[in-house]
Amino acid sequence: MYRPPNYDKLLNYPVTSYTHHIDAKERSHALSALVFYVQQASYPDDISSIKKGLRCSPAIQKLDPFIDVYGLIRVGGRLTNADLPYAHKHPLLLPCHHRLIVLLIDHHHHRLKHPGSIALQAHLQREFWIPSARRLIRSRIRLCVACFRTRPRSVQPKMASLPSYRVQQVKPFAITGVDYAGPITLKEPRGRKSVPKLAYFCLFVCTTTKAIHLELSSDLSTECFLMAFTRFSARRGPIKEMHSDCGTNFIGASRLMDPLQELTHSQLFQDSVHRHLANHHITWHFNPPASPHFGGLWEAGVKSVKSLILRSIGIHQLTSEEFLTLLTQVEATLNSRPLCALSNDPDDYEALTPSHFLTLEPSTSLPDPSLVNVPMSKYQRWRLITDLHRHFWTRWRNEYLSSLQLRKKWSAPGQELRVGDLVLVREATHPLHWRTGRIRELHPGSDGISRVATLDTSSGPLKRPAVKLCPLPTS
Repeated sequence: MYRPPNYDKLLNYPVTSYTHHIDAKERSHALSALVFYVQQASYPDDISSIKKGLRCSPAIQKLDPFIDVYGLIRVGGRLTNADLPYAHKHPLLLPCHHRLIVLLIDHHHHRLKHPGSIALQAHLQREFWIPSARRLIRSRIRLCVACFRTRPRSVQPKMASLPSYRVQQVKPFAITGVDYAGPITLKEPRGRKSVPKLAYFCLFVCTTTKAIHLELSSDLSTECFLMAFTRFSARRGPIKEMHSDCGTNFIGASRLMDPLQELTHSQLFQDSVHRHLANHHITWHFNPPASPHFGGLWEAGVKSVKSLILRSIGIHQLTSEEFLTLLTQVEATLNSRPLCALSNDPDDYEALTPSHFLTLEPSTSLPDPSLVNVPMSKYQRWRLITDLHRHFWTRWRNEYLSSLQLRKKWSAPGQELRVGDLVLVREATHPLHWRTGRIRELHPGSDGISRVATLDTSSGPLKRPAVKLCPLPTS
């Protein structure tokens, strides 16, 4: 193997020199020796061609390489006359895929206190020329845990198929989602120095027709929610299933409505509301903790209600009766919004709305002419109502359901979680304060994709959706 003229100066040091701290000169000679061996192993043909005065390979021909007095390949380039240090004008040539280059990038990245890829590449080019350096630097920075903790990236699984309760033809509000919103500042109906009070509104949304029902609630207690739920069920008919987030008021109400717990644990639950709900076999389904996007249907409804209330009253304060009236008007407006785009039929002037399933017409439309004087038998009237319902459900199946086919986002499968992965738990604080946990169990959906995971943390087990978990690069 070829050895440079000053090979002994590069490698042969007295043994006594290693008995004390290594100085800067020794470090420089050690690095030069490593670069020499890497170049000899990576560019043997090019080194032979340069010595013979022949053209080297096209990959490095544009760099105009040459061999210095130590036998190292340097970039000739066009900066010979520049007022720069020699190592900067003629950097050492190193291959892209080699362990030494990875170690150099990691060393300078930590020494320079974790700069970005552009700054790190500019610093390395003062001494080394690495083909495709930016791509390699970015790949190494992505594996840096310290950099990842400042800008963590969570997992985003593919959007799941719609659950069965969203696409079943059932009675409106038989399967309902619920959410709270507020607070809203109300004033007393009388008196100049009345003390303002806070109130909330409870939103019930039909998961099938997207119809909305609003109830006023004075606070976020379980008792107030049960009263609002009783008013809602009395007006909208029997309820089979309820879906909500993991709010404390919802959890308390569901425990009251659970037939097993209410009949076997305590007699305090044996009240009229409790017995009414238990007799109708109402079941409650909670979304995973800290996953509001699982209830996007009622979250979107809350956003629409807040928007209409803000545009209607601004900063004015209403009394309880005035605000309740406003809620009913907002409810009628939202129940008259189209479920899907208007049809292309020129004779169809009306869009399908949630109110069609509740009142057979939009809530904000003009009243139909009276049919009192029109002779019609009871059977014909019954057939008319039946045909109307059948027509609305046919349009719901053919027009509205078809509009739900596309995945408007999260269409591609993302990174998959694995049991044992070390992850950061996304929280409402600075990323450096996020807790670290290790995945203990995955909860796959009907399509086999895990969108919820249970993990062990320093504060105990935790259940979180995949979008709130950021796998560390070391895992």
